[in-house]
Amino acid sequence: MTDSVRQRLRFGIWILGFAFLFGCASPTRLFTPAPLPTLGRPQGGAPTPTPAPSDTGWLSLSPGLDRREVAARFPSLGFEERLILFRVDPAYFNFRVLYAPGFPRRVSEWGAEAGARLVFNAAFFDEKDIAVGLVVSDGQVFGKSLEGFGGMFAVDAEGRPSIRSLAAQPYQPGEPLAQAVQGFPMLIYPDGSAFAKEDGARARRTVLGQDAAGRIVLVVAPHNAFTLAEFAAWLRDSDLGLTIAMNLDGGGSTGYWAGPGDAVDAFTPVPAVVAVYAKE
Repeated sequence: MTDSVRQRLRFGIWILGFAFLFGCASPTRLFTPAPLPTLGRPQGGAPTPTPAPSDTGWLSLSPGLDRREVAARFPSLGFEERLILFRVDPAYFNFRVLYAPGFPRRVSEWGAEAGARLVFNAAFFDEKDIAVGLVVSDGQVFGKSLEGFGGMFAVDAEGRPSIRSLAAQPYQPGEPLAQAVQGFPMLIYPDGSAFAKEDGARARRTVLGQDAAGRIVLVVAPHNAFTLAEFAAWLRDSDLGLTIAMNLDGGGSTGYWAGPGDAVDAFTPVPAVVAVYAKE
């Protein structure tokens, strides 16, 4: 064995010994993660997310306007829908139907333009972006009322909002309405029963209801979880105290805007929305 070979061999053994010494020393210190400091904040990272409560309860945003989030679980689907709700007292707020036939906008765009406290999608519409059913916007009447089915959200000349079944209380031409928009089906009927025709179709949903105190309740389901029959049963069995409720356009149209940090945008531009304004 030559001297050069011996030198290379000794150098290789020295390198292996060095690697073994430093690679095996203090393995617990090298591979055990550092303990997290208090308040759930990893070293140098973002705060650890706190699980959202299954029900926030009603939280007041301002006098007459409350917000709530509720988890609706679907064990058979392995999924949890998180509903967003707003409850509006007409003693503190006015409602307007904003309508631009043929010129749809996303709900966020409507919200940014309207200067309202809350905006949400409204009527079904056709391929020409014309609302299906009757629309009344600031006293101006558009379209023709649904007959024998569906419901109507309306504001009378004195500013009082109501929801009604068009089968039980048809629209009468010439009614002195300031605002109105129609939708279908009714999900809670005037007798308190719930829509029960199951079609199995799951989609995003926008629902408008009214409770015994006359408050208007918006319920938004932003994921493809509920069928209409399931949603109607959930509304009936909930603690919302709804006396009546109607379905508005859902699917890609579902959306609301309550400010830049509180919104679910529609996937599809919509030609009509309901806007909620604080009374002066």
